[in-house]
Amino acid sequence: MKKFLKYISIVPSFLFVTPVFAEDPPSFGSAGGSLASMVDTILGYLFPLAGLICLIFIIQGGYMWMVSAGDPARVKQAQGTLTWAILGFIFVMVILALLQGVIEFAR
Repeated sequence: MKKFLKYISIVPSFLFVTPVFAEDPPSFGSAGGSLASMVDTILGYLFPLAGLICLIFIIQGGYMWMVSAGDPARVKQAQGTLTWAILGFIFVMVILALLQGVIEFAR
């Protein structure tokens, strides 16, 4: 069962992360680069990865709920996984909005 979940979590990562890394790599040491552009580049890699992790946990929580077979303890565990995954996603989106606002203010 754990191997199955491991392979399910690997497959979506290749679908969503590969296009991000297909772009040109960031040039941190180039002349004329500012701290805001460097932070913006890092966030361009970091937040899609965080969103992908949240999506994986939402899928895992849904799967746990489906295979719980009505067992109250397993349903509660699945609900906890879904709750924390959704709260994590909301947290990531709020932090992204705040950081983008700070970056725009710094420019």
